[in-house]
Amino acid sequence: MPSSARTGRQVARRDDGMTLVEVVVALGLFLVVAGAVLSLLGGAIRLAKEDRYRMVATSLATRELEITRDAFVSRSRGPTSITTNRVVNPNPLPGGTADEPLVVDNVPYTVTRTAQWAQVGSTAASTCDDGSDVELAFLRVRVEVTWPGLGDRPPVSTDTVMTPPKGTYAQNTGHIGVRLLDADGVPMEGRSVTVSGPSGSFSGLTASDGCAVFAFLQEGAYTITADLPGHINRDGTTSKVVQVRAGQLVRTIVEYALANRLVVSYRTVAGYEPKGATGFPVTLANSALLPNGTVVRTGAVSSTDAKQTLESLWPYPAGYEVWAGACTDSDPYQSDLARELVAAAPGGTSTVTLPLAAVEVTLSGSGRGNKDVTATRVDDAECPGGASITLGKTNTAGSLKTSLPHGRWRISANGKNSERTLAWTGTYPITVALT
Repeated sequence: MPSSARTGRQVARRDDGMTLVEVVVALGLFLVVAGAVLSLLGGAIRLAKEDRYRMVATSLATRELEITRDAFVSRSRGPTSITTNRVVNPNPLPGGTADEPLVVDNVPYTVTRTAQWAQVGSTAASTCDDGSDVELAFLRVRVEVTWPGLGDRPPVSTDTVMTPPKGTYAQNTGHIGVRLLDADGVPMEGRSVTVSGPSGSFSGLTASDGCAVFAFLQEGAYTITADLPGHINRDGTTSKVVQVRAGQLVRTIVEYALANRLVVSYRTVAGYEPKGATGFPVTLANSALLPNGTVVRTGAVSSTDAKQTLESLWPYPAGYEVWAGACTDSDPYQSDLARELVAAAPGGTSTVTLPLAAVEVTLSGSGRGNKDVTATRVDDAECPGGASITLGKTNTAGSLKTSLPHGRWRISANGKNSERTLAWTGTYPITVALT
């Protein structure tokens, strides 16, 4: 075959088209380039949306500041008309609703304004961090705007200060700066706080640092209460009292946590279960309890199972060591024995079973049946007395089987009594004869 013919066929085969491998490679390159282009386009679209959201948010922040400034300098409204501390969406757009998000182009924006009075020359980030001797002279205002999808990116924010005309406020007033913290020491933001006293009752929401400021109050005692259902502060109450003095800022911290409750059962000899209508004092121990690491509590007693419920306990992470009785000799530690340890979860219910000393009280003489038997702590250096506990009534034979916390007691019935020490190392039950 002539070489020219072979050459022609080879040229024809090379012109037949791309091989399968070449097609796959070309398609892969196209997909890579197309993906990169689409990614760039998507990023540009997201950036454009983000810019648009931030432009709207900036306009809303500026609007909020202008509305606040207009009210502040107005002769008819003035500085006293400004709601201090934290407020959310206070000024709706036309057709909107107060306290609801401001909707622009179907995007809901949340406008948060924090306004607090501050002292002259203050460099503190919050009025709650200012000194105690202060003259509050200007209103520090901060506005933040957020919207859905913001994520961990910073919100739009703007700050300003506003100074009222001289003489707007009386100089013989004082102020309260209260900071709310949770059980872990974290500021509680956006919580409602109320102060009540000689000037009346005022409420406000805490700022991001947990601070709420109540300025220009008459002198006197004020009660601080947070709107936190189910929460308590460290002393088991829900409020705190402070004293306001002219020209001074009372700075106070109140820690709140969901309360724990403790249900106490008792362990004793069968047939000697407590039968009294009142509960025994129970000692709770934790090194954080002031002043000596313990507190004595009593609680409601169930009429069906004699369990005692102690409410409003601070949820210490280490929990509590617990024993029945209020005095030093009631403590098992004094006899080299272990105390019962219970957890104290926030908002939870803990349970514990405490040992008691079983006694049989016998009353002699006529008319010994159906008599009240009481027990009273004996006065001594470690335990200066205590309320009487009704243990129950004697049966027709003049006997009552019951139990008591360990320690020294005066047991009485029908005018007769006997003092007995119920030691931790004793063997029970024992008999207490009242003759």
